Amino acid sequence: MGNLLQQLALLGALMLSGGLCVNHEERLIHHLFEEKGYDKELRPVVSPDEVVDVYLALTLSNLISLKEVDETLTTNVWLEHGWTDYRLQWNKSEFGGVEVLRLPPDMLWLPEIVLENNNDGLFEVAYYCNVLIYDTGYVYWLPPAIFRSTCLINVDFFPFDWQNCSLRFRSLAYSALEINIHLKTDSDPDTGRSYPVEWIIIDPEGFTENGEWEIIHRPARKNIYPDIPLDTSEHQDITFYLIIKRKPLFYVINIVIPCILIAFMVILVFYLPADSGEKMTLVISVLLAQSVFLLLISQRLPATSHAIPLIGNPCGNASSKTMLSARYLLFIMLLVTAVVIISVVVLNFHFRTPSTHIMSDWVREVFLESLPRLLGMTQPTESPAGAPCIRRCSSAGYIAKAEEYFSVKSRSELMFEKQSERHGLTSRITPARFVPVGVDSGEEQPYEHIKPAIDNANYIVKHMRDENSYNEEIDNWNRVARTLDRLCFFLITPMLVVGTLWIFLMGIYNHPPPLPFAGDPYDYREENKRFI
Repeated sequence: MGNLLQQLALLGALMLSGGLCVNHEERLIHHLFEEKGYDKELRPVVSPDEVVDVYLALTLSNLISLKEVDETLTTNVWLEHGWTDYRLQWNKSEFGGVEVLRLPPDMLWLPEIVLENNNDGLFEVAYYCNVLIYDTGYVYWLPPAIFRSTCLINVDFFPFDWQNCSLRFRSLAYSALEINIHLKTDSDPDTGRSYPVEWIIIDPEGFTENGEWEIIHRPARKNIYPDIPLDTSEHQDITFYLIIKRKPLFYVINIVIPCILIAFMVILVFYLPADSGEKMTLVISVLLAQSVFLLLISQRLPATSHAIPLIGNPCGNASSKTMLSARYLLFIMLLVTAVVIISVVVLNFHFRTPSTHIMSDWVREVFLESLPRLLGMTQPTESPAGAPCIRRCSSAGYIAKAEEYFSVKSRSELMFEKQSERHGLTSRITPARFVPVGVDSGEEQPYEHIKPAIDNANYIVKHMRDENSYNEEIDNWNRVARTLDRLCFFLITPMLVVGTLWIFLMGIYNHPPPLPFAGDPYDYREENKRFI
């Protein structure tokens, strides 16, 4: 009997001790959700006309990429939520001093803040982590997310461009009459004063820098649209902006410099002689190379007609912007196309002959007289009077002298000329040897004997003179082609140099604005907090 009483007493003590060791968090959860009858489908308000204040902040962990073709910005972020739910308040002294609870988000009411300008159809966060609930009823939720948002790409100055991308958040389930979205407020540790967090938060220890893009500005704003009714979800939103500038080193080394070098090869066409037969080969090769570069760049950029890339400055309107932003590749392709046409014209002039074309007086005056002097081209000098003829003129000169020589010497003198000179005999040939009119046929016989030879010599002289005139006309057409080559060299080279410098300097000096928003003097940085 005594042993039975002892066993009952021990069992009661164990039951009593077990009751005293009940988990305080479990009791608190049972109190909040069972005893109070918490309903997660209802807003945390006492009356329906009250508005729930929701505070948002964005912490950027990594700017993963900006795909220009898809106009998609991919970021790794933490989206911070904060609001007060009066139904989740408790007296911590009644629950063993518990100040905070960590619960799954599907147990609570959520404001359902989503990324409106997403580009993949995923509006929500990637991972639903636990929610922190404080004894004051304040609910804190910090879910991670990888967002793919739309970003309108401006390719005006590619690859020296900067982009203004944004992440726009709003509640799709509740209107502005039900919840009011604000930027998160924080307090300064030194002064204790409160200020709104008007920027994207970046933790230096947890942030991974992007190799292609540099973040210039990262402001945050609450936008209110008065034209949209309050009873719709579009009346308000919180927008986080990322103004980023491209790091152009990769494109300068791999695209810009080769493109410029190939473009300047086109001026070598004007140095290449037309007789080489390679003028058209060189200029077409440059045109094809520029087409390859244009194809490479087109694969990197979106299919947009808003602007032309620099390797392809706003000035008031879209039309003037397009006019002033005549991009480099298009400029080079137009220039090379013009050089192709010029090369065809030069070759046409070079291979002209007197049988197909007659050179007009103005062409002779402009391209053989005026332009060569202006362009510093040396002209062939004419032989002075009495000087021996050269090249083609030599044969004709010798034949002309032979004609005169044979007309004043008899056959016997021609036969024994060398012998008479060897024995010291003087020549008997005088101009009187010409056969005058009225002499008898006996004295006229030596002249008549060599007359066919003289006629043949005259024919040869005439033929040589015609050939010299023909060849001289061909040389004149060649000189016209060389003059046109030199003229186009002096015209195309400055255009190429000035166009290259103008376009690329315009891109190099294309900097993001010093302030995020035009007309707003605030720079939206942590160093310049605006205290409330």
